[in-house]
Amino acid sequence: MILTRRAALNGSQLDQVDSRIVIRSMDPGVPHENIGAADRMGGAGQRMTAQHWQYIDASVTFAIDVPKKQLALRREIFDKAKKWALAKGWLTFNYMTGKRLRVDKVVVPGSGDLWNWTNEYTITFRAYNVPFWQDSTATTEEIAAADENTGTITVPGEEETVCDAEITNASGSTIDALTVTVGSSSFEFSGLGLADEERLVIGHGDDGILYIRKYTGTSYFVRVMDKRTGGSADDLYVQPGDNTITITGGDVTATVSCYGRYV
Repeated sequence: MILTRRAALNGSQLDQVDSRIVIRSMDPGVPHENIGAADRMGGAGQRMTAQHWQYIDASVTFAIDVPKKQLALRREIFDKAKKWALAKGWLTFNYMTGKRLRVDKVVVPGSGDLWNWTNEYTITFRAYNVPFWQDSTATTEEIAAADENTGTITVPGEEETVCDAEITNASGSTIDALTVTVGSSSFEFSGLGLADEERLVIGHGDDGILYIRKYTGTSYFVRVMDKRTGGSADDLYVQPGDNTITITGGDVTATVSCYGRYV
Protein backbone atom coordinates (compact mmCIF):
# COMPACT_ATOMS: atom_id res chain seq x y z
CA MET A 1 0.00 0.00 0.00
CA ILE A 2 1.38 3.40 -1.00
CA LEU A 3 0.93 5.80 1.91
CA THR A 4 0.50 9.56 2.11
CA ARG A 5 3.67 9.72 4.20
CA ARG A 6 6.62 8.04 2.53
CA ALA A 7 10.21 7.66 3.70
CA ALA A 8 13.03 6.12 1.68
CA LEU A 9 16.66 5.17 2.30
CA ASN A 10 18.85 5.08 -0.79
CA GLY A 11 15.66 5.00 -2.86
CA SER A 12 14.13 2.05 -0.99
CA GLN A 13 10.70 2.97 0.36
CA LEU A 14 9.79 1.76 3.85
CA ASP A 15 6.18 1.10 2.83
CA GLN A 16 7.44 -1.26 0.11
CA VAL A 17 9.50 -3.37 2.54
CA ASP A 18 6.21 -4.82 3.74
CA SER A 19 2.72 -3.59 2.94
CA ARG A 20 1.69 -4.05 6.59
CA ILE A 21 4.08 -1.33 7.76
CA VAL A 22 2.05 1.84 8.29
CA ILE A 23 3.96 5.11 8.69
CA ARG A 24 2.26 7.18 11.39
CA SER A 25 4.51 10.26 11.37
CA MET A 26 7.76 11.69 10.05
CA ASP A 27 9.84 14.47 11.59
CA PRO A 28 12.72 16.05 9.59
CA GLY A 29 14.16 17.51 12.80
CA VAL A 30 16.29 20.63 13.30
CA PRO A 31 20.08 20.80 13.73
CA HIS A 32 21.40 20.78 17.27
CA GLU A 33 23.55 23.84 17.86
CA ASN A 34 26.22 24.46 20.48
CA ILE A 35 26.47 28.14 21.46
CA GLY A 36 29.19 29.65 23.61
CA ALA A 37 28.49 32.96 25.32
CA ALA A 38 30.12 35.30 27.80
CA ASP A 39 28.54 37.97 29.99
CA ARG A 40 28.92 41.58 28.87
CA MET A 41 30.19 44.13 31.32
CA GLY A 42 27.41 45.86 33.13
CA GLY A 43 24.18 44.46 34.40
CA ALA A 44 22.73 42.69 31.38
CA GLY A 45 23.39 40.88 28.16
CA GLN A 46 25.84 38.39 26.72
CA ARG A 47 27.95 38.11 23.60
CA MET A 48 28.31 34.98 21.51
CA THR A 49 31.81 33.51 21.58
CA ALA A 50 31.27 30.35 19.53
CA GLN A 51 28.66 28.72 17.35
CA HIS A 52 28.77 25.15 16.06
CA TRP A 53 26.18 22.96 14.36
CA GLN A 54 26.55 19.46 15.88
CA TYR A 55 24.03 16.98 14.45
CA ILE A 56 20.45 16.61 13.31
CA ASP A 57 17.93 13.90 14.18
CA ALA A 58 15.13 12.97 11.80
CA SER A 59 12.61 10.30 12.73
CA VAL A 60 10.02 7.96 11.29
CA THR A 61 7.28 6.42 13.43
CA PHE A 62 5.45 3.34 12.18
CA ALA A 63 2.90 0.76 13.27
CA ILE A 64 2.35 -2.85 12.18
CA ASP A 65 -1.05 -3.65 10.71
CA VAL A 66 -1.25 -7.28 11.85
CA PRO A 67 -3.57 -8.75 14.54
CA LYS A 68 -1.96 -9.05 17.96
CA LYS A 69 -2.25 -12.84 18.11
CA GLN A 70 0.09 -13.23 15.13
CA LEU A 71 3.17 -12.47 17.24
CA ALA A 72 5.71 -14.24 15.05
CA LEU A 73 4.51 -12.37 11.96
CA ARG A 74 4.53 -9.05 13.80
CA ARG A 75 8.14 -9.71 14.88
CA GLU A 76 9.13 -10.62 11.32
CA ILE A 77 7.75 -7.35 9.99
CA PHE A 78 9.36 -5.37 12.82
CA ASP A 79 12.74 -6.90 11.92
CA LYS A 80 12.24 -5.98 8.26
CA ALA A 81 11.75 -2.36 9.23
CA LYS A 82 14.89 -2.45 11.40
CA LYS A 83 16.96 -3.96 8.60
CA TRP A 84 15.73 -1.27 6.21
CA ALA A 85 16.73 1.48 8.64
CA LEU A 86 20.17 0.10 9.48
CA ALA A 87 21.26 0.42 5.84
CA LYS A 88 21.85 4.15 6.60
CA GLY A 89 22.74 6.32 3.58
CA TRP A 90 20.51 8.95 1.98
CA LEU A 91 17.15 9.56 3.68
CA THR A 92 14.31 11.23 1.79
CA PHE A 93 10.78 12.22 2.79
CA ASN A 94 8.20 12.56 0.04
CA TYR A 95 7.15 16.03 1.19
CA MET A 96 10.77 17.29 1.38
CA THR A 97 10.90 17.73 -2.37
CA GLY A 98 14.40 17.85 -3.83
CA LYS A 99 16.11 17.43 -0.44
CA ARG A 100 17.89 14.58 1.32
CA LEU A 101 19.75 13.84 4.56
CA ARG A 102 22.95 11.80 4.79
CA VAL A 103 22.42 9.40 7.72
CA ASP A 104 25.51 8.40 9.74
CA LYS A 105 23.83 6.73 12.72
CA VAL A 106 20.51 4.96 13.24
CA VAL A 107 18.82 4.43 16.62
CA VAL A 108 16.24 1.64 16.41
CA PRO A 109 13.51 1.06 19.00
CA GLY A 110 12.87 -2.05 21.00
CA SER A 111 9.83 -4.05 20.00
CA GLY A 112 8.28 -4.08 23.48
CA ASP A 113 5.34 -6.42 23.90
CA LEU A 114 4.21 -7.20 20.35
CA TRP A 115 0.84 -8.31 21.75
CA ASN A 116 0.02 -4.59 22.01
CA TRP A 117 -1.06 -4.22 18.40
CA THR A 118 -1.58 -0.44 18.68
CA ASN A 119 2.08 0.15 19.58
CA GLU A 120 4.05 2.62 17.47
CA TYR A 121 7.80 2.43 16.89
CA THR A 122 10.11 5.38 16.23
CA ILE A 123 13.37 5.08 14.30
CA THR A 124 15.83 7.96 14.67
CA PHE A 125 18.18 8.88 11.82
CA ARG A 126 21.16 11.02 12.85
CA ALA A 127 23.46 13.04 10.58
CA TYR A 128 26.76 13.98 12.19
CA ASN A 129 29.07 14.85 9.29
CA VAL A 130 26.68 17.20 7.50
CA PRO A 131 23.97 18.09 10.05
CA PHE A 132 21.58 19.58 7.49
CA TRP A 133 19.08 18.53 4.89
CA GLN A 134 20.75 19.15 1.52
CA ASP A 135 19.66 19.66 -2.05
CA SER A 136 19.62 16.35 -3.90
CA THR A 137 20.76 18.07 -7.10
CA ALA A 138 23.78 20.34 -7.29
CA THR A 139 23.67 23.96 -8.39
CA THR A 140 26.43 24.47 -10.97
CA GLU A 141 28.21 27.30 -12.78
CA GLU A 142 30.28 26.72 -15.90
CA ILE A 143 33.33 28.86 -16.68
CA ALA A 144 34.32 28.76 -20.34
CA ALA A 145 37.65 29.76 -21.86
CA ALA A 146 36.14 33.11 -22.91
CA ASP A 147 35.01 34.00 -19.37
CA GLU A 148 38.42 35.25 -18.21
CA ASN A 149 38.43 32.73 -15.34
CA THR A 150 35.51 34.43 -13.56
CA GLY A 151 31.85 33.73 -12.92
CA THR A 152 29.09 33.85 -10.32
CA ILE A 153 27.36 30.97 -8.57
CA THR A 154 24.02 31.56 -6.86
CA VAL A 155 24.06 29.37 -3.77
CA PRO A 156 20.65 28.06 -2.65
CA GLY A 157 19.63 27.12 0.87
CA GLU A 158 19.55 28.74 4.29
CA GLU A 159 22.98 28.03 5.74
CA GLU A 160 26.65 28.09 4.81
CA THR A 161 27.71 25.24 2.51
CA VAL A 162 30.84 24.16 0.60
CA CYS A 163 31.73 24.27 -3.09
CA ASP A 164 33.17 21.62 -5.37
CA ALA A 165 35.21 22.55 -8.44
CA GLU A 166 36.56 20.77 -11.49
CA ILE A 167 39.21 22.90 -13.18
CA THR A 168 40.87 21.98 -16.49
CA ASN A 169 44.13 23.56 -17.60
CA ALA A 170 43.49 25.24 -20.97
CA SER A 171 46.65 27.38 -21.02
CA GLY A 172 48.81 25.18 -23.25
CA SER A 173 51.51 24.96 -20.57
CA THR A 174 51.92 23.66 -17.01
CA ILE A 175 50.30 25.59 -14.17
CA ASP A 176 52.24 25.46 -10.90
CA ALA A 177 50.63 28.31 -8.93
CA LEU A 178 46.84 28.54 -8.87
CA THR A 179 44.32 30.38 -6.71
CA VAL A 180 40.65 29.39 -6.57
CA THR A 181 38.32 31.86 -4.86
CA VAL A 182 34.58 31.41 -4.34
CA GLY A 183 32.86 34.08 -2.30
CA SER A 184 35.23 34.96 0.54
CA SER A 185 37.08 31.59 0.65
CA SER A 186 40.26 30.83 -1.30
CA PHE A 187 42.51 27.86 -1.98
CA GLU A 188 46.05 28.76 -3.01
CA PHE A 189 48.25 26.10 -4.61
CA SER A 190 51.98 26.05 -5.30
CA GLY A 191 54.07 23.39 -7.03
CA LEU A 192 50.84 22.01 -8.47
CA GLY A 193 52.32 20.78 -11.75
CA LEU A 194 48.95 20.81 -13.54
CA ALA A 195 49.85 19.94 -17.13
CA ASP A 196 47.88 21.18 -20.13
CA GLU A 197 44.44 19.49 -20.25
CA GLU A 198 44.89 17.92 -16.81
CA ARG A 199 42.08 18.47 -14.27
CA LEU A 200 42.19 19.67 -10.69
CA VAL A 201 39.20 18.32 -8.76
CA ILE A 202 38.15 19.84 -5.43
CA GLY A 203 35.37 17.70 -4.02
CA HIS A 204 33.62 16.33 -0.97
CA GLY A 205 32.53 12.79 -0.19
CA ASP A 206 29.04 11.90 1.01
CA ASP A 207 30.47 12.42 4.51
CA GLY A 208 31.27 16.04 3.65
CA ILE A 209 35.05 15.53 3.93
CA LEU A 210 37.21 17.51 1.52
CA TYR A 211 39.50 15.90 -1.04
CA ILE A 212 41.73 17.49 -3.72
CA ARG A 213 42.99 15.45 -6.67
CA LYS A 214 44.82 15.99 -9.93
CA TYR A 215 43.51 13.83 -12.78
CA THR A 216 45.32 12.66 -15.88
CA GLY A 217 42.71 11.19 -18.20
CA THR A 218 39.42 9.91 -16.81
CA SER A 219 40.42 7.73 -13.87
CA TYR A 220 44.08 8.04 -12.84
CA PHE A 221 44.60 10.65 -10.13
CA VAL A 222 47.17 11.98 -7.67
CA ARG A 223 46.22 13.47 -4.31
CA VAL A 224 47.38 17.07 -4.10
CA MET A 225 45.96 18.27 -0.79
CA ASP A 226 49.54 19.00 0.28
CA LYS A 227 49.92 21.53 -2.54
CA ARG A 228 47.69 24.01 -0.72
CA THR A 229 49.59 26.84 0.88
CA GLY A 230 49.23 27.85 4.51
CA GLY A 231 47.18 30.89 3.55
CA SER A 232 44.34 28.76 2.17
CA ALA A 233 40.95 28.51 3.82
CA ASP A 234 39.96 25.24 5.52
CA ASP A 235 37.32 24.74 2.82
CA LEU A 236 35.55 26.60 0.03
CA TYR A 237 32.78 27.89 2.28
CA VAL A 238 30.03 29.94 0.63
CA GLN A 239 26.93 31.72 1.87
CA PRO A 240 23.45 31.59 0.30
CA GLY A 241 23.09 34.09 -2.52
CA ASP A 242 25.47 35.26 -5.23
CA ASN A 243 29.13 34.30 -4.81
CA THR A 244 31.84 35.46 -7.21
CA ILE A 245 34.21 32.84 -8.64
CA THR A 246 37.77 33.88 -9.54
CA ILE A 247 40.54 31.53 -10.70
CA THR A 248 44.02 32.97 -11.24
CA GLY A 249 47.28 31.44 -12.37
CA GLY A 250 46.53 30.48 -15.97
CA ASP A 251 43.77 30.01 -18.52
CA VAL A 252 41.28 27.33 -17.45
CA THR A 253 37.79 26.02 -17.95
CA ALA A 254 35.87 25.04 -14.84
CA THR A 255 32.67 23.75 -13.32
CA VAL A 256 31.87 24.97 -9.81
CA SER A 257 29.01 23.38 -7.89
CA CYS A 258 27.38 23.22 -4.47
CA TYR A 259 24.46 21.70 -2.59
CA GLY A 260 22.20 24.02 -0.63
CA ARG A 261 21.83 23.26 3.08
CA TYR A 262 18.67 23.80 5.17
CA VAL A 263 18.05 24.18 8.89
